[in-house]
Formats: sequence, C-alpha cells, structure tokens
Amino acid sequence: MRKALILIMAAGCCIGSYATDARVNSWGKHDAFFMDEVSIFRNPANISIYPNMVYGSYGKLSVTDSAPVVEDPFFGGIVSYSLNEESDAGGQYPMLSVGALFNRYDEMLDYVTKGKADYLDATVDLEKPLGKVDFLLGYVFKEGVMLGGGAYVAIQSKEDQGELYETKIYKGNLGMNWPVAKTMDLEISLGLGTITAISANTAVAQQDYFGRGEIRLFSALAGVNGDFVPRARVDFLKLEEANKLKVDIAAGLGININIDKGFFWSGLEFLYGQDDKDDDAEQNVGGKISFGIERNVLWDWFLIRVGGQKSLILKTVGPNEKEWWENPSSDETDKDLVGLGFGINIDNRLHIDFVASEMIPFTFSNLISGEQKYLFSRVSATYSF
Repeated sequence: MRKALILIMAAGCCIGSYATDARVNSWGKHDAFFMDEVSIFRNPANISIYPNMVYGSYGKLSVTDSAPVVEDPFFGGIVSYSLNEESDAGGQYPMLSVGALFNRYDEMLDYVTKGKADYLDATVDLEKPLGKVDFLLGYVFKEGVMLGGGAYVAIQSKEDQGELYETKIYKGNLGMNWPVAKTMDLEISLGLGTITAISANTAVAQQDYFGRGEIRLFSALAGVNGDFVPRARVDFLKLEEANKLKVDIAAGLGININIDKGFFWSGLEFLYGQDDKDDDAEQNVGGKISFGIERNVLWDWFLIRVGGQKSLILKTVGPNEKEWWENPSSDETDKDLVGLGFGINIDNRLHIDFVASEMIPFTFSNLISGEQKYLFSRVSATYSF
C-alpha cells in the first residue's frame, strides 16, 4: 500500500495540476445536487459541516508552446470551537467556526481577466487583481441550525503618468442550513458584490453590482440511503457604464444515493439566460443533465470517480439570429462533457483528489517511456484535524 501511494502521489505532484475542487470536477463538473467542501464559497454556513479542516490546491497548469505555467494555487483552513459547556451532553453544538482562504480564483474574476469569454471590454487592458482572500464565519445553534457569513476581496490600483488603473471586486455572502425536519435540510444563500474596472482613466465598470441567490432542499428518500434534492439559483450582473444586464437562472431536480462502497448522484436542470447590452439582446433557453459516481476500488483508501454533463441551449440574438449550442466535448474546462478522477482517503482525515487528463487513456504508457505533457489536470487536498 505504501509503495502504491508514493507512486500515485509522485505522479500527481511532479506533473502538475489545476486548482479548484478536483473531486467536483471529475464527478460531474458541478455540485448542485450534493454537498462538498466547495459549497462553502457560496454558502458560508456550510463551513460548520467541515470543522477544523485545511484545504488547498496546486493551481492551474496552462500548457503553452514554451513551458507549462502554474496559475492560481490557493490554500486556507477552518478552525472550529465548541461552546457546549455540558460535558455530559455528548454533542459539540453550539459551535463557532472561522475560516480564511488565500488566492482562490473567484468566478467573478472572469470579467476582469483578459482572455476569458466574459472579459468586460476587449479594447482595454485591465489590471489583474491581487490580494485574493476569502473570510468565513459560521455558527451552529444547539438545535443544529447553521448560519454563516463570508466575504471575498480582490483589488489592484495604480497610477501611471497621471492615468488611473484600478480593478476591484468586493463580494459578500450570507447563508443558512436549517434542519426543518428529521429527514429534511433546507439550504439558503444570498450574495451581493460590486465590481470596479478602470483603465487609463476610462471606467468600464464603476462600483457596478452583481448578486446571487440559491436554495436547495435535501430530503431523505424512503427505502434508499440517499436524498431527493430540488434546487434553484439566480445570478445577475448590472453594468451601468456598458448599459448591460446579465441574468442566469437554473432550476432542477436531483438525487444522491449512498451505494455499496461508493456514492452516486444525478440531476436534470432547466437553464435560462438573458444578456442585454444597449439594443443587442441575447436570450438562452435549454437544459442540462448530469451525473457522478465514485467507488472504492481494490483498497478502502483508493477511489475512482467518473461523471459528466450535457447541456443543450437555444441561443437567440436579436430578432433574426438563432442557433443551438452544446457544451464542449473535451477541452478540459468546467463546462466540457466528461471527467475521470482518483481519490486517496487516509483514515477519513486526509483526502487527496486527482482529475485525470482527458488524454490519459492514450498516454499512460509514457509513465514508463516516451514523452507526454501531463497526466492529471487538477489536484486538491483537505485534511481534518
């Protein structure tokens, strides 16, 4: 076991990886219908589900013609303290949790990062925000109701020959996880933020605002060890300078089931999007089906995961343009079709998760001989203490 573990970790660490949560990326590309550590960034109340934990990822490996470049690694942790003064009660609630994570790439940075599809204005160069940090606070009442608050900050400001270059993102979240019944948990989160983007005294965005709301209900399924999960979310972005309003809505139903030595989930969602800019309006209507499965293989400490998603959307631009869009099949992004990954679980405390490169079935022999680019696309790890 020790030799196998060393070989797997050496392959993942030496070759490189992408950041964000590796388990989710290999397991259906999103976590809409199950609970995972990545949900703490949308609903800070969930940090109470993962008390006393450190969390980190290597970063994004951009493969270029010259040399690979690692971008946006992050790390942080959650510390929890039980306020239960009754030593014979046997419970840890009420409990207070505090968390901080550093350098995490938030999805809102896509609007101010050149080269991203959502970049605000391709005609200007915006400064890359620095000091990216998450602050999280959670509290659990004795009855089990969880509340939480979170903040995210990424900023940069400089002057060059009298010209101002400024990029700022401020984001706040409030969340609740409430056991409304013995077999039912209700999760609600709300977020608001502002975005400022100025290049050479030209304001692309000036304290414009964005927001998000999400609700999920985990209801135990009778007869199986799992949950039925209805879910809905809405995102919006309002840019006054560009006269732009962007709205994204998703609503769907999912299930997750504990199977023998593993876990399975699946979901079906309705998607709606609207992107209005001046007189140019774009509307998107469609749906997405997704699934994920993981299982222990050979050893209790070794897991294999596979998952996928398929989106089909009708895009309407103006009165005369319509076309169907589907998510890419194999570009190794969070929107592509399938994922494959591996997990290491040591005493249910140390978790190391790898996402396999989509070329790994064709390049695995290069571990012994030959030349290849990389075997894994993402790696993340958590440790509970």
